[in-house]
Amino acid sequence: MSVALILVIVIGGTALIAAAVGWFLVRNKRNVERAEAGVLARLRQEAQRRGWRYEERNDSYCRFYNEGDLRIRRSIADELLSPTDPFDLPPEAVEAHEVVSGVHRGHPFLAAVFKVRHSGPSGEQLVVWVRTPGWGPALQVSPAVQFASRVNDAVGRGDLRVGDPEFDERYDVRTGDDRFARAVLVPPVTHFLKTDPRPFRGFTVIGANLDFFDRVTEHRDPATLVAALDLRCDLLELIPRPAWG
Repeated sequence: MSVALILVIVIGGTALIAAAVGWFLVRNKRNVERAEAGVLARLRQEAQRRGWRYEERNDSYCRFYNEGDLRIRRSIADELLSPTDPFDLPPEAVEAHEVVSGVHRGHPFLAAVFKVRHSGPSGEQLVVWVRTPGWGPALQVSPAVQFASRVNDAVGRGDLRVGDPEFDERYDVRTGDDRFARAVLVPPVTHFLKTDPRPFRGFTVIGANLDFFDRVTEHRDPATLVAALDLRCDLLELIPRPAWG
């Protein structure tokens, strides 16, 4: 086979691959744009019906991200094994995009994508917040890693225990105030977290915002958003009102 023929085959094959990749990218972009247009059309219709508001960008909402106290209680063992860095600043939201706000089941909510600046590079964070009746210290309830949990207990870094053996075994509780955490994690709440079949991995309360660790990826889709808000409202409505006092 001549060198010229080899070059023709190689160049022709490369051109075909490039054309196929280009066709795929164009088609994929069109599919994404078509899907997004459908989501926004459904959102406009649902927002009008429910009295919601949608904004492509409104950075004034960053104050809701930045208002919360992120500090959690740390033991002496925590400080010895992992000292607090005084120069490690908390994350700060600097932009708010794709903002959906309104009221669901009587609870104000905010769903948005925040551009967040930290000590390292900036990133994006999707939140679906239901506003709580009052402010609370930081509270994070997340699945326990059994081995790490036992090691932490052994060295005096154990998380809060609420007295429900099954819940205490399954979840780690980190908070800025043990009294607040105990006031929130009453038996109906721990039962909900143990038994509700929907996919989630715990929740957080920061300031006056309750959020879940769940699988929301397109918060502008009304069906997805309503399901996420229902999950949050179901939990919020189990927390005793005096917990926010």
